[in-house]
Amino acid sequence: MFKTASFFHSLRFRLITSVVTIEIIMLSLLVWNNISIIQSTHTDRLRDTAASMIQQIANTSGNYMMAVDYATLEGYLSKIINYKELTYIVVVDRDNNAVISLGRVPSVPWPETETHPAQVKDGVYDVATEISVANLPMGRLLMGFSLSLMEDAIRKSRNRGITIAAIEIILTVIVTVLIGLGLTRRLSTLADAAAKVEAGDYSVTVPAETDDEVGKTAIAFNRMVAEVSSRTKQLERAEAKTQNLFTENRMLVHASLVIQEQERKNLARELHDEMGQCLTAIQADAELIRDISGHREHQNENDREIDERVVTSASAIMDVSSRVYDVVHSMMRRLRPTILDNLGLVEALKDEIDAWNNRHPETHCEFQYEGELDELDEHTNIMLYRIVQESLTNIAKHASANLVSITINQHNGQLQLIIKDNGKGVDLQQTNKHKGLGLIGMRERVETIDGSFEIISTPQQGFLISITVPFKKTQTV
Repeated sequence: MFKTASFFHSLRFRLITSVVTIEIIMLSLLVWNNISIIQSTHTDRLRDTAASMIQQIANTSGNYMMAVDYATLEGYLSKIINYKELTYIVVVDRDNNAVISLGRVPSVPWPETETHPAQVKDGVYDVATEISVANLPMGRLLMGFSLSLMEDAIRKSRNRGITIAAIEIILTVIVTVLIGLGLTRRLSTLADAAAKVEAGDYSVTVPAETDDEVGKTAIAFNRMVAEVSSRTKQLERAEAKTQNLFTENRMLVHASLVIQEQERKNLARELHDEMGQCLTAIQADAELIRDISGHREHQNENDREIDERVVTSASAIMDVSSRVYDVVHSMMRRLRPTILDNLGLVEALKDEIDAWNNRHPETHCEFQYEGELDELDEHTNIMLYRIVQESLTNIAKHASANLVSITINQHNGQLQLIIKDNGKGVDLQQTNKHKGLGLIGMRERVETIDGSFEIISTPQQGFLISITVPFKKTQTV
């Protein structure tokens, strides 16, 4: 069914149909015109023949009638009646009575005279003329000419014309089909080759069978395919090189993220172990100095003033060291929250969200989760934690939101994190404007563990980040 429909829409079918249709129309007009000319020629000939004969016979018959020699007149007319198209001859006197009747004489009343054979309806062309001698009326001459011979000649001419036209149409169809098949076969070869090139096969070539337009097109097509093949190979090599660079760059980014987290972890540990201990020692020494100076007995007023100054300085050192410890503790928390390593992702996120809510009372952040998340591997834990951390920072800076929801779901071996706010949102069509380093960093982090990253936002309709990653548990030894 499909091939049949394709054939009726093909160039081959349209070419053959168009040529045959035009040929049929033109030959039909030609045959019709020839038939009209033949019919007009035959009727004019019969009219002229009848007019000439009846005039000549009338002149001769007048002399015989003047001499009342009807026997000789009948003999004369008997020879004429044998004319192939003549049907009857009737000579009537002045009283309209038949004097001589030869052939298939019509009945009285005599038929009316017809001016042209084209007006005949009964198959006999009836003509009449007056017989007179020296302007003296002697009677009338009636003659009838059969149209059968004329009609037979017209019919034969029409049949010959139709036969010739049919033969010409058949020959035209055959020639058109042969030429059309040859032409469309070569065009079909070009079309098939173009389809193969479109599919990526650049090894195809089209044979140039002749030096005509199609052959030249085939040669040009082969040159084009060779050029396209060369350009495509160059593009493929360039694309492969770009892909390798992209892969290597991504590997470097992923490795840098891992190294960054490891350095943060080490720095947080150093701050905790070294600076934390030093600050604790400073605070303990300052407290000891304060206590000793505050409880010592003084011999004079000068010693008492010195001890008071020492107590004040020691208290100041304790306050400063306490503030420094808070700052260091906050830095360690930002670098690597120990609660993440000790209690897992859920507690770390709760702690981070509570601290963020305290710092931003104008915005409320809700946190919900489903499933067991305590056994996630370290890479997934820190990745999800950093994304939530970065998202909350962006919301505080840009969103102007009063409600934030963070949801973690576990389903079919996948972990989904959704961060949504009701802030002012962005127009994602302006891609370059809203692809900040924070979002790019989030995407890179997600791709390090083969996850997917999606952003949904419209102006004044909030901002949504959806992240889906494989659920990976911590490997136990």
